[in-house]
Amino acid sequence: MKTLKITTTITATLFMLFLVTSSLFAQLEFIGNYEDGMGGAGWDADGSGPEPYGNGHGGVFYYAASRDYVDASATCGAQMTNIINGFPAFEQTLSDNGYSVDQVTVKFALANLGDDQEGIDYFSLGNMHYCNFYPIVITMELDGEALVEATGNYLMYKSGPGVREFESGYLKINNISGSSTEPVQNVANAFVGDMASEELTVVMQISDNVANVTGNGRTGAYTDVFCTFEKGLPEMPLQGLFSDDEGAAAWDADGTGPEPYGNGHGNMVYYVASVDYDGINPDPEACLGHFIEGSQGFLNTLLQLQYRGFEIGDLKVKMGLCSLGPDVEGEDWGNENGLEWLNEYNNTFVIEIGGEPILEFLQDTNKMTFINPATGTWAIESSVGKVYDISDSASANARFVAQSFLKDMGSHSLKIEVSNISYVGAMPGGNGRTGVWYELVAGAFVGVHEKATFIPEGTVSGTWTVDNSPYYIEGPVTVENNQTLIIEPGVRVAPRGAFPITVQGCVISEGTASDKIMFTASNPNITWDGFDFDATPVSNETSVFDHCVFQYGRAQGDGALNNGGTFAIRDYDNIEIYNSTFRHNIADIEDNTYYTCGGAIALWNASPFIQKCIFYDNYALDYAGAILVYAGSSPVISNCLFYENESKKGGSLAFYQNGNGILIDNTIANNYSNYGGGLYFYNQSYPEIINSIIWGNSAINSGNQVYFSTTASAPGFFYNDIEGGEDGFGGGNYFQGEYLDNIDEDPIFGQNEDFPYKISEESPCVNIGVPDTSSYYYQQYQPEYCLCGFTRDYGGRIDMGAYETDVVSNINNKLIDNNDIFIYPNPVTSILNVSGSLIENSNVSFEIFNFIGQKIYDYVPATQVSEFKIDISDYTAGTYILKLTSGDKIYSEIFIKQ
Repeated sequence: MKTLKITTTITATLFMLFLVTSSLFAQLEFIGNYEDGMGGAGWDADGSGPEPYGNGHGGVFYYAASRDYVDASATCGAQMTNIINGFPAFEQTLSDNGYSVDQVTVKFALANLGDDQEGIDYFSLGNMHYCNFYPIVITMELDGEALVEATGNYLMYKSGPGVREFESGYLKINNISGSSTEPVQNVANAFVGDMASEELTVVMQISDNVANVTGNGRTGAYTDVFCTFEKGLPEMPLQGLFSDDEGAAAWDADGTGPEPYGNGHGNMVYYVASVDYDGINPDPEACLGHFIEGSQGFLNTLLQLQYRGFEIGDLKVKMGLCSLGPDVEGEDWGNENGLEWLNEYNNTFVIEIGGEPILEFLQDTNKMTFINPATGTWAIESSVGKVYDISDSASANARFVAQSFLKDMGSHSLKIEVSNISYVGAMPGGNGRTGVWYELVAGAFVGVHEKATFIPEGTVSGTWTVDNSPYYIEGPVTVENNQTLIIEPGVRVAPRGAFPITVQGCVISEGTASDKIMFTASNPNITWDGFDFDATPVSNETSVFDHCVFQYGRAQGDGALNNGGTFAIRDYDNIEIYNSTFRHNIADIEDNTYYTCGGAIALWNASPFIQKCIFYDNYALDYAGAILVYAGSSPVISNCLFYENESKKGGSLAFYQNGNGILIDNTIANNYSNYGGGLYFYNQSYPEIINSIIWGNSAINSGNQVYFSTTASAPGFFYNDIEGGEDGFGGGNYFQGEYLDNIDEDPIFGQNEDFPYKISEESPCVNIGVPDTSSYYYQQYQPEYCLCGFTRDYGGRIDMGAYETDVVSNINNKLIDNNDIFIYPNPVTSILNVSGSLIENSNVSFEIFNFIGQKIYDYVPATQVSEFKIDISDYTAGTYILKLTSGDKIYSEIFIKQ
């Protein structure tokens, strides 16, 4: 490469001027001289060595790296100078740990010209020549140990009169010091802390060739290098003024026009779009705004525009319709520190050039904050979105601009930051709209590396990790036969539209009580299409969902799959669902072939195992607000709670046409329907309903708790508390099953917000559930603990419903003279001492419960003791109960851990 030599051909005065000038702008500087065992290398390869054949053009070699890549005697590419700006913690930590700045070095990994396609990978403008090397990986080391890594999509080489340099886009910083010594880790942590949310870009000036690269099939040259690194983020400024027919329209709607009724609050209107939306401003040039000068990090885009004969202002942005969504105060709008704010959801942006759409991205939320009421000025910050190429049908020039924009974006996501969007005046009325104009005075599109993973349409497998969460699903995805998708605890899965997750293989989604896995729509204005298991091959392992939350699903498939808001399962059994919550899911799209059923789950010849789950606020248009059991299905539904679900027939569950199974230890309360507020049966359905509470449900027409439709069914009801009893069954003439050992007494639900519909200690359902000697006890389907964590058969016999009574209440019911025991100190920090006549004179067992009744300690001493010590130093602060059992006597004391 013909380049400027820095060390031997630049005078000392010019060199010092170069350092002083660059120090005004650069945060970090590095120099690498060949004579010091450093520098850069460029070469072509004939294919006989480590690199595939690659031949450059116009004096540019095909491959490039720092010298150490090809020369074993070299130490690195460059070392740091004393010029450090904007890294105070890094600089201080270096010194504190005994390092000097020249011990910080950089290495440039192998990069090449890629496809080397003229017009996109390389081109000329006037007497300047440009080409891209891909990818860029820069490693910083400290005294030879790994420090941080900077990664990006490209490194652009520029050559022309007096110019020989590389410039990168913005590079993501990763801490790679995990295997380094502790002092190096300290320095790495300080460096990353100084970076905050920013990234690095590098400009590397190179000298004339100072030596030849030969051997290993390589022909090239070594150079000296001088590097400057700056902090920042890729940014493209945007402006949309009213005088240019640009900006945003915001309005309320009375429902007589194209939008449903929507009314905002004060200065907050319900709908927003760019002024071109639906011809509100009919000018053909109308849009949200256009890009203006001042970009950083978009090297390819700016040069491509120039190369193709465009100007920066030819790139325009339009925004589709978005809205306040649910319009809930505190969630969707409100007041913070005296400033009004609101969220506009589901914002789709399209970038056009010359009227041709080339790029599209979705931002789930734009948060608008009213920063100056006097001028009507708002600021906006958005969530992130991935940019997609939609230029397939555009002209060749437009397609090249789109590709260059995506090249600059690399792995970045895009967000919008607007510092000034100002009120202009009232927008034209009509179409049921009343609203205002805003102009975008100052804003920008900004590239960021926020923690998120975008999953395009296609196949998925492997592991979705919490480190890469949330996972935004951008189209229908499939887990193929013989493939497994594993989802880690704490992951959030958020489809960004009506996209199903089709499973022909296996899904293992196992969260924990503290790190649940969330399946939800990405923003409040959309719903997703749930999981579809349709004739999944039985050769696959059982799919397991544990400690998950399923919300805002909506059945939107074809035919039979237009059922089940979160699960549509047909001809498949190998699914287990535990400890999960189903809420706000619906099946409401009318279908001419099938009824619309199963707000949360729809089963067709499917028999999953469902245990310790909560179903509330789910809705189905026709049957089963929560779960439809249809056509030969025989699920086991154990220890679940159903409340406030709704459907025309079967507020919570519907058993339809040979719908069978076992329902055991469930509470079904306050569900709603026209027929069968709790349960609905039709056409030879034979499930067993055992040890459950069915109470407080309501039906407009018949069967508040249970309804039987026109064709007889014969379910069995055993050891349940059913409001109204058998005489209260709607359509009772069609009930032909057994009804044994049931009661009809108010279960006396308590007022526990954490555990809704939990029975109180006075409930008639306490200790009268199905006995463990009964053939209907089904030990294999009984969980060890109830929904609130109490032992399932505490007190000697199981309680009816999904909850056991409070351990504290049971202990207090049996409490005798506590003078027999003494615990100290109380409060306690580490060691709890227990003494007294009880443990001196008898063998006892020791148990500790937290205050929601979960047993966390259980011990029986091998011999009789006079005093007992329990180490509780690892317990969290709070209130606990110590329980001592001697024969049939129970003693308890409450103590506090500090």
